[in-house]
Amino acid sequence: MANPSQRTLLFTGAYAEDHQSGVCVYEFNEDSGELKLLDEVSGIKNPTFLNVDPDNGRLYAIGEIAEQGGKAAEVISFEIDPEAGKLTELNRTRSVSSSTCHIQRDESSKYLMVSSYHGGLVGLHSIGENGQAGKLLDEKKHAELVSVREDQQSRAHSAFYSPDGQYVFVQDLGLDKILAYTINENKQELVFHGETQLDAGVGPRHLAFHPSGAYAYVINELNSSVTVLRYDQEAGRLEVLETVSTLPADFEGESYCAEIAVSPDGKTVYGSNRGHDSIVVFNVHEDTGRLSPVQYISTEGGHPRHFTLMPGGKFLIVANREGNNLVLFNVNPEDGKLDFTGYSVSQSKPVCVKPAVFQR
Repeated sequence: MANPSQRTLLFTGAYAEDHQSGVCVYEFNEDSGELKLLDEVSGIKNPTFLNVDPDNGRLYAIGEIAEQGGKAAEVISFEIDPEAGKLTELNRTRSVSSSTCHIQRDESSKYLMVSSYHGGLVGLHSIGENGQAGKLLDEKKHAELVSVREDQQSRAHSAFYSPDGQYVFVQDLGLDKILAYTINENKQELVFHGETQLDAGVGPRHLAFHPSGAYAYVINELNSSVTVLRYDQEAGRLEVLETVSTLPADFEGESYCAEIAVSPDGKTVYGSNRGHDSIVVFNVHEDTGRLSPVQYISTEGGHPRHFTLMPGGKFLIVANREGNNLVLFNVNPEDGKLDFTGYSVSQSKPVCVKPAVFQR
């Protein structure tokens, strides 16, 4: 049964023109899994990734702006009214000099970090005491930090903090590398720490840590695979253990991976396939962190660019960009396998789903 002292909201981002609804807020029924639309926000071009800070009642979105004939980025901050399920815009700040695809926040809510696929760079923003997105503090271009072959182009796709909060790992799809950074608090700048080289042509996109902190999993967009990594906390480094396919052996079509998630109990890893239009479910080997596929299930819509495990562990929601829908799946508590509930909600080009629990 749902906890009456809590309320779960689901925030979604989408591909949208600035006159269209790009960010939506839904109430999530923890018992049935049903969604009730509470708010829609327009005025942002392509708010394709979000970050939610439920403790401070803030939402951060990336946006795209026109600048000198090209594209630049902005970060928009909102105040969340959890009772009404409404968003109030607080401010906008100009970000890096290229469009962005991902936004991340540190655990202490001091910083926001954006990743730019087209710019091949990452940017560090402050967060003000009032929770507003602050100015751009630093910007790092990967091509200036690591070796780049002539046939490569840097494509920074996402940034994720290590479980201890000491390092930020950035997936560069174009370079087949994961770059590690620390943050110099005194200078308020990013410090390059090192790199992990993956197999040529895999295209690392997103990363998720195992709850034990011992392992990390990166989903590779270009060759439809997941690479298992061991995390060396003392050195702040990731070591490759194995790479496994996200597709069934008999699939012969074109497909590209998108999102990855690890179950709270650490027993299951999920990944999405765009083209095969499925979620792959892996069993995690407890002693090694390695993976074995146990299920491939249709996402009931095209191009599953993002998905999320919902708080409480009973449900998983997929955002199908080409299916124009949010689709609900049951999660089996025993083996982590998924089962389509038959329930979905229509939404235009959803590409990010972020849940949060609020205390009443």
